[in-house]
Amino acid sequence: MSTLTLPFPSGRGTGRGGGFMRFLSDLADGIRDGLALAARYDRLSRMSDAELARLGLSRIEVPRAALLGRR
Repeated sequence: MSTLTLPFPSGRGTGRGGGFMRFLSDLADGIRDGLALAARYDRLSRMSDAELARLGLSRIEVPRAALLGRR
């Protein structure tokens, strides 16, 4: 015989973990992603126009390239 389980509306009892520790983990992941994005932007913004052209980018495309993770 199988059993049926219903999750609590708060998310407790769903087996997904969660709560405060999941929040902290997600926060740490977000901070790491933000720092990586900032490093990519900084690296691209310091390049000359010739270096950007070798990558197939123009100066105006630097923010989008940093966000999408291109070089």
